[in-house]
Amino acid sequence: MKNKIIILWMLIVFYPVFLHSQAKEIIGYYFCRKWKERNRLVVPRRIPYDKFTIINYAFFKPLPTGEITGIDAEADSFLLKGEIDSLSGKRIPGTSLIDFAHRNNVQVMLSIGGWEDSNNFSQIASDSGKRSTFAKSCVNSIKTYGFDGIDIDWEFPCYPFHNGKPQDKYNFTLLLQNLRDSLNTLEKKTGKYYLLSAALPSALSHIVNIEIKKVANILDFLNVMTYDYHGAWESISGYNAPLYSFSPKDDPLLTVDGSFKLYHQTYNIPASKINIGIPFYGRSYRGCEGPGTPHKGPAVSVFPGEGSGAYYEILNVMKLFKRCWDNKAKVPYLIDKSRKIFISYDDEESIAYKADYVLKNHIRGVIIWQITGDYLKNGKTPLLDVIYKKFNSSK
Repeated sequence: MKNKIIILWMLIVFYPVFLHSQAKEIIGYYFCRKWKERNRLVVPRRIPYDKFTIINYAFFKPLPTGEITGIDAEADSFLLKGEIDSLSGKRIPGTSLIDFAHRNNVQVMLSIGGWEDSNNFSQIASDSGKRSTFAKSCVNSIKTYGFDGIDIDWEFPCYPFHNGKPQDKYNFTLLLQNLRDSLNTLEKKTGKYYLLSAALPSALSHIVNIEIKKVANILDFLNVMTYDYHGAWESISGYNAPLYSFSPKDDPLLTVDGSFKLYHQTYNIPASKINIGIPFYGRSYRGCEGPGTPHKGPAVSVFPGEGSGAYYEILNVMKLFKRCWDNKAKVPYLIDKSRKIFISYDDEESIAYKADYVLKNHIRGVIIWQITGDYLKNGKTPLLDVIYKKFNSSK
């Protein structure tokens, strides 16, 4: 009888821990400037929080002084402070993104930087005073809004286009350590642990500019951006996020599988600390016969701007193309031979393969750029559902 009581006690105490250890991370980036699109279709109250473990609020940007600030004041006010009652003009309690998330046991992290706002990281990281200011400003943002941690999206250390310098390789480590120390100090005051992650490159050419092993010891997990392997910036077309190589000419490292193995096998980073990227968007090419062929730039006639379309936008033009499947790369693509337009994207089938890859290789989970991409007018989220169902069916 005594032994049965002990066993029962152990099940009660450790079963929740066991369940948590089995859960896969599903981290969705919410780009703050998307909240108004499609008549405010994806505002905080409509996000399917039950399918996420973490939401990364993107972005705040670093200033030359080391302080951080939002990139869209109106978005930050609505998303981080909550809705305003149209009659009283007062803020409605409990209606911020963080309020909704926390009620659903989802954490919210603040992402800082991004492609458009990484120009000041180098000078901040190179100055001890600015590093301290940066860390203090991050802590203040946590206190102000209630974030559960910080996600650094410096694209990319040492990259000249973003004012990078060779010394960034070492200063990036110092910046993260300073921030980790500040978060630990805050924990002593609040009794709460604060997460620290970073969006990291998938290509070896950028990875060598980071002290990966040291950085991995500082971070809670590494968000590897396993997308944008190919695009209209290259002379030859390719897939946006192939799981595997699609031809002998293709660099095997420029795949999800190649990037994961770089981090896990070459740099010995535990798979349990790695999240791979899932794109909820695709890239287009015009004057193009298909993957691995020359092109004349992005198909802006299909997707205005840079020729990149969210998944819901791809669904809107699907009937104009022929869907094909590359069984080597495990990704779909669309082709219009008459107009010579090629679109690389991910759908339910390819994402299922990537979710299975995460499970098979004991990877921590996934990051999604970005969560409004597969949100349909009827409220369905077909790509997110595939990930959620795959991960939950494996428990």
